[in-house]
Amino acid sequence: MKRLALFIISYSLFIVCAAAQPMMRDVFAAMPDSVLPMVTKNNRLDCIDFIENNMEAKVRNVLDEWVTLEALTSDYARLRTSASSLLELKLLPTSDSTAVLCVVTTAQMGEEGSALRLEDSNLRFLNADWSSLPVDTLGRIDERVAASVAAYIREEPDTPSDAYHQAVRSLAGFHPRRMAPSPDDTTLTITLQTAQLSKEEREAVSPQLQPLRLSWNGKRFIR
Repeated sequence: MKRLALFIISYSLFIVCAAAQPMMRDVFAAMPDSVLPMVTKNNRLDCIDFIENNMEAKVRNVLDEWVTLEALTSDYARLRTSASSLLELKLLPTSDSTAVLCVVTTAQMGEEGSALRLEDSNLRFLNADWSSLPVDTLGRIDERVAASVAAYIREEPDTPSDAYHQAVRSLAGFHPRRMAPSPDDTTLTITLQTAQLSKEEREAVSPQLQPLRLSWNGKRFIR
């Protein structure tokens, strides 16, 4: 009964979010299979129960693999969906008192903390009816900034080496990015990945790189 009541309340809250800001626990409980197909409604409700009772929020999905709800706040959730994949959810306010759901899925390869660790994120935004927002409307990253390698370079080295120039060219052609919504505010941090470079290129360019931090302005993430 507790789970049924939670689902009914959560679904209603998200759909009528124009009247009141939804809570992430309710949104997470109400997510349809189209957003998170491998994790059932019961899985999610179990995770909420566990984490709110200070227990490890770890359950098995429909493929009998472990998934873990690692964090849950009023507007943020982080779900470890496999050993190599992560899902992050962030509720973002808009100027008309509604909210959009920012969904970041990240594929992770290589040992954590290693120079060869590679993470690549995909970001999308959902309306209250769970439909994706079109490219030309609310809730987009300014890709002119985020896709530019120059946006991640702190400063040019005094005497750039051939390896540095080659690294920049390589990154311009293929640059996977780790996108991370903040649990504490409405910023998005994007980190350019370098594991795909040669060791020499990586060592030449890494000291000059910095994460790009974008702020939500009610319509989109901007620098």
